[in-house]
Order: sequence, then C-alpha cells, then structure tokens
Amino acid sequence: MQGRPSAAPEPGAAQVAMGSWQEWLALTPLVDAARSHAGPTTVTALEKASKLLRDGKARTADDTLAALADSEGRHWITVARADLAALYFTVCIRGVAWRLVDLDAKTPPTRKSDYSEDTKLGPGDIAVEAMLTNLDAALTAKEPILQTQARIARARATAYVSRCPPSKEAAEMAQGILKGDLAALAAENHLTPDLAFLWAGVQMGEYSGAAAKPFLLLAREGGYDEPTIATMLAVIALEQREFAAADKHAAEAEANYKKLGDVGQQAQALFLRGEVARNKGDLKAARGFYEAARKLDGSHLPSLLGLTRMTLAADGQSAAIRQLQAAFPTILLEGPLVTDKLELALDNLEAYVTLPAENDLITVCRDALLADVELEKDLMRRGLRYFFAATMDARLAEYDHARSHAVLARDEFETAKIPPPIDINAFIERLDRVQ
Repeated sequence: MQGRPSAAPEPGAAQVAMGSWQEWLALTPLVDAARSHAGPTTVTALEKASKLLRDGKARTADDTLAALADSEGRHWITVARADLAALYFTVCIRGVAWRLVDLDAKTPPTRKSDYSEDTKLGPGDIAVEAMLTNLDAALTAKEPILQTQARIARARATAYVSRCPPSKEAAEMAQGILKGDLAALAAENHLTPDLAFLWAGVQMGEYSGAAAKPFLLLAREGGYDEPTIATMLAVIALEQREFAAADKHAAEAEANYKKLGDVGQQAQALFLRGEVARNKGDLKAARGFYEAARKLDGSHLPSLLGLTRMTLAADGQSAAIRQLQAAFPTILLEGPLVTDKLELALDNLEAYVTLPAENDLITVCRDALLADVELEKDLMRRGLRYFFAATMDARLAEYDHARSHAVLARDEFETAKIPPPIDINAFIERLDRVQ
C-alpha cells in the first residue's frame, strides 16, 4: 500500500473479467461464477434474486437469499446478500443497520443516513456487523473464485461503513479494510467498475492524478455512471496540460450536473473550464466561465478567486479588495450567525483562507478581511474576520501580525460575551512556538 502507486491495469481487462456495472446491478457476474462452483439450490436462489433485482425488488431478493443463510452454500449467499445490501440499501440507521425496500425497476435507491435514536430497527434490516463477520468467514473459503467475490462484496460494504459508521473507530477500521481489499483486487486485476472508481480516488488522494487516471477510465469503460468521473478526468488533464481533453471532460461534467440539478458541481465544472481557458491565455473566455459559475452559485469561492486573480493583475490591489468585499455577504452570510448558519460561514471562511496559493492572492484576501473591519457591526463576524486574517498572516510567515490579529479576534469575542467558535488561544500558542 505504501511507497508507490498501484500498477495500471490493461484497459478494459477488469470489465471483461468482472462484469459491467449494469450486470453487477443484477449480480450477474456473481451468479455466473456460482454456477460452476456452488450447489444447484444455491444457484437457483441466486438466479431468483437476480431476476428480482432487475425488477427493483431488493427487499424481496434479500428475503429469498436469507432463507439459505445457514445452508451448505452459505458463503455464496453471504456474498450475494452483502453485494445486494451495499448496492441497494436506502437508509443507514446509526451505522448499525441498513434498510432495503422494494422499488420499481426504473427507480434507483436514494441513500440517507439516520442517526436518530427514535428510529426503530425493523425485522428485515441488515445488521452491518453480522454481515461483515459473515464476509470474513467467506474469505477463508478454499475456493479462490469465492474469495475474490467475497473481497469485492466486503470492499463495497466497508466503503459505506466508512461513510455511515457507528463510531469514529469503526470508520477508521472500515477505511483500512477497504484500502487493503481494493489494493488486492487491483493487483489481481479483479476490480469491478464501481471499485475501480473507489481505487482511483485512493490513487488521486495519496499519489497523483496520473496514477488515478487508468482506474477512472476502467470504471467508465465498465459503464459506471458516476458523474464525478468527468470532473476528475478534467482535473487530471488540466494538471497534465492536456487542455483540449480537460475542456471536453469539464464540458461533459457541466452537462451532467445541469441535468441532475446539482448547481454546486455544475459551477465547479464551469470553473474548471475557466481554469483551462486561463492556462491557455484566453482571459476573456476564462472570465466568462468564472462569472457563469458565480451566477449559478454565488458562494463558489474558486470562481471568485479566479476573478480576483484577474482583477488584481489588470486593475490592482484596491480593485481586487473591493471585489472580494462585495462577495462577503455570500461568504459571511447575513443575519445572526447561529447554529447551521455559523457552521456554513466557518466552512466558507476555511475555504477562503486555504484556496489561494500565490502570496499576492493570499495578501489581497487577507487585506480584504481587514479592510473596514471596524465598520462591521456584528461582533461575531468582526471576530471571525480578525481571526481568519491572522491565519493568512501565518501563511505569509508574518507571525507578529498574526498574533496581533488573533488577540484582536479574542478581544471581540470577549467584548461580545460569546464563546468563540474556534480555539484562538491554541492558535496563539502555536504561533508563540514558531517565533
């Protein structure tokens, strides 16, 4: 797992070996594998479940398989039930159970996490811990083909356990198991289309876009219809300065997200097209894409910073500061900063201070936070502006300024008699250790 990225597979090989995404939605590759390795009763149950899945009847399919949970073919049944649950559950209840429902063939399942203590477990809900324990047993089977199928099912299951865990420790454990299973499947060239996508995410996060690209293409060739693939391919092509490919992928992502009604991701795709145009030297087109992204999503900070970078270069620091200040109502929001609104404002400010990479852009973003800050009537916002300006001072290695602005932030919160939503004293202590 460490030291180097995974070797790229032969294009299309995993899809031929492990089935297309549409086939997996009916568990067809698993059924095909079982026909020559499981008993007739088990195969009949798997075939019946596969037919029910084509009709959208996930709950009934699981009931059919559950009747053979303790049979001679129990390991094949365990794998099928885990695949089915991971592909079709609709509600994750406190991380301990997954709920299946029967839908019609044209209605895909929607995912929801429910951590309410008032939600009762039903008799047909899938116990996550028991499912994983049964998969561990299936992985000890002597048949290599069953071991591979069990690893595929466990990777799918742990991917969702890490997203909807019963505890932080369970999430970390699931993530570790997931990465290990994905690495093993990649080494054996046994990645399914959905798992190829997950492995691409690991490669991109831990290594590079170049390492991720073959697995994204593998997922796409297998028919996996995750719209993020086009965005990721656009980012990778941009990194590699393959501008035509980057714009093509970003345009595809924009169209996909427009169709889905996902305004935030559509704005991100427009921003990527703007970055392609800027890198090509077409500043007019870049500005048009950035402005289109901002029109869609006024809080889309990458596009705002793209425009600010251009304004700084063309019109100077004062104009850039004014542009940023005009966007503060969408970044710092309006009205009292409480509960969810405060969390959103903090998220926006975290992005505001971390996204700029160049020192001149960091400086102008810092100066915009401090410009006319004394006119800010809301003490919470004033304190936040001073504190996040201090974090940008620190990024610029201006530690004396950072400490002064952090102290001002602390004073504002003390004056307002409200607890600061960030640990200012810990920030000051870290600064003192640096100096």
